[in-house]
Amino acid sequence: MEHNVDVAVVGGGIAGGSLAVALAREGLSVIVLEPTLAHRDCVRGENLMPWGVKEARALGVEGIFREAGAKVGTKWKQYAEGTGQPDELDLSEMVEGIPGTLKLRHPEACEALLSTASAYGATVVRGVRDLKVKPGHPAGAYYDCSGEGDCSGEGAVSASLVVGADGRASTVRRQAGVTLHRQQPVCLSSGLLVAGLQEVPEDFDVIAYESDLLLALFHLGDGRARAYLFHGLSWRRRFAGTDAARRFLDACDLSCLPWGRAIAAGKVAGPCATYSGDDTWTDAPYAEGMVLVGDAAGYNDPVLGQGLAIALRDARIVRDLVLAGARGPEAFITYGQERSQRMGCLRLVADIIAVTNIEQADNRAARRAYFADFVAAEGSTFHPLLRGAFAGPETVPADLVCADLVESIRQA
Repeated sequence: MEHNVDVAVVGGGIAGGSLAVALAREGLSVIVLEPTLAHRDCVRGENLMPWGVKEARALGVEGIFREAGAKVGTKWKQYAEGTGQPDELDLSEMVEGIPGTLKLRHPEACEALLSTASAYGATVVRGVRDLKVKPGHPAGAYYDCSGEGDCSGEGAVSASLVVGADGRASTVRRQAGVTLHRQQPVCLSSGLLVAGLQEVPEDFDVIAYESDLLLALFHLGDGRARAYLFHGLSWRRRFAGTDAARRFLDACDLSCLPWGRAIAAGKVAGPCATYSGDDTWTDAPYAEGMVLVGDAAGYNDPVLGQGLAIALRDARIVRDLVLAGARGPEAFITYGQERSQRMGCLRLVADIIAVTNIEQADNRAARRAYFADFVAAEGSTFHPLLRGAFAGPETVPADLVCADLVESIRQA
């Protein structure tokens, strides 16, 4: 089957699905080429920071997420080993008009986006494989499809623009010749969907530091929550194997949490998976007739939880440029420049969190004390660098984006 469209979006995840909705709503002809027949639990991408909620609203997809079951988080509490009362963070104060974070189940959100894009007239092809793309004007995409009905078999697409939204291992990026730069990880992230948490308070989400672990817990309603554990590189097999989920839950029983034991007693509601805490970026996420968004253009260390917000800003900026007529590389230079600055700032903040609290080191207590003093020296309990993770990296003063701080923490 042949398709001649304005925009071909490769990948129907959060970035690709949101962009497809936004462009189809404006009357552009759009095709989405998605490899899965149904989205599954990938154990990541389920907490949208306030600055990302603002982007979702600007794209017109916030309501789609809410209708798909997304929950608003207005408050975080931070627990730490050896401290008394937890620190409390009011998320409604981060971005004007935004009540807090959005916590969404990734599979449901992606399916809702593709369903909405289809309702606006986009063609959605599922089960795409053996994809080949051709840069140029027009750009091309050629694929085989394991789907059913009219979309099965071989297909060809001619488009004024191909958008690579196909994730970390992006084939569009590789075939377009865009170089991916990588910073070596200092930690690992593991995640699990947990049910049966009725004894755990749901009116706030949790960050907890203890020993070599950082725990993040985001409530999804009805006694369910997504739990993440961030840990050092030497524990690569820490939550692997047939009993990985049970060992993960046991590790959630932190002494600094009043109900750590209740989390450990929870029920496994999804797969347990571990990912590298690396950070990647591209200098120029575009080529002739092509542009990259989301993880395909480079991703932030998951310890900072920025993936969804990054994806939605990418989609919003690219939407605006495409509607203004952008198709060639020169039209996406401003996007590449903004993204480079954004990712550099977030990379620094992620490095600070990882090096202070998770990276394996004999001087962890000294590192935490050093960073606590650094924050206090600014005269605020919430440093502008950290606020940038919630309010957006553009709110961080440029003079604070200095990699020397990371090494200073290491040498504490």
